[in-house]
Amino acid sequence: MNAEEFLRRYESGERDFSKVVLKGLQLNHLDLSDINLNQAWLESTCLMGTNLSSANISGANLRSCYLGSANLTNVNLSNSQIEVTNFNDSNLTNADLTKTFLCDSSLVRTNFTSATIEECNLAGSFCRQTIFTNANWDWNYSDVIFHEAILPNGDIENYNYHPSEAVKSLQKRYDSGERIFTLERALDLTGIRLSGSVLRLWLSDFELRYTDLRNCNFESSRIQTSFFDFADLSGALFKEVGLADNSFIAVDLSDANFEGTYMEDDDHRCCFDGAIFCRTIMSDGSTRNKVC
Repeated sequence: MNAEEFLRRYESGERDFSKVVLKGLQLNHLDLSDINLNQAWLESTCLMGTNLSSANISGANLRSCYLGSANLTNVNLSNSQIEVTNFNDSNLTNADLTKTFLCDSSLVRTNFTSATIEECNLAGSFCRQTIFTNANWDWNYSDVIFHEAILPNGDIENYNYHPSEAVKSLQKRYDSGERIFTLERALDLTGIRLSGSVLRLWLSDFELRYTDLRNCNFESSRIQTSFFDFADLSGALFKEVGLADNSFIAVDLSDANFEGTYMEDDDHRCCFDGAIFCRTIMSDGSTRNKVC
């Protein structure tokens, strides 16, 4: 189903979209409250800032979707299969995630206050400053990354987040005010916050998942076979950067500038599945608006 038909039917009063297939749709900043998406299939679909309060999304499949800043209060996500999906800054207060498979996803500043999270699998998901206050949970979170997450009892948790001493030193330098960094060897910078920095990177096999790199300047860097998945690169400058074989899955590229950048050829392509393009300047100078 395309976006035009979907919105026409919803606006005419239809609410039952059970088992619907939605692929590659832009459904941002809409009011879809009380919708029934039971057993629906959503893939590479963007619902940024959309109101899905009290929606029934139980038994659904979501993959490579973007639900950043969405209103998901009182939503039913029980028994759903959710992978590689961005819930940053979304509100899931009182949501039902019973027996939900929510894996390899970004849950940065996601609000799960008073949510039911029983028999839920969050393996591989990243929870930075995620709020679980008064949540009802009984799941094993051994494979989840917690960074400054607020647990149901109010404790602040850092679990499975083990930055190297080199990364701790880099973050400390940034926190003390330094903003120019040159890196010539691969590091796992998962979750680091370096917004507004000048980054000179000449390396491959870099881990930059879940990083805050807003308004960073990468000009003249050479970065290959590295992972930026779920990073915030809004406003970043990649002018004349070599970017072969990198992964930008579910990355926010709003206002980013790739002009003059070497990004792909027949054998070396970057992956932008689920990425946010809004006023993004591409390597040929054109502007891409996919999720504005």
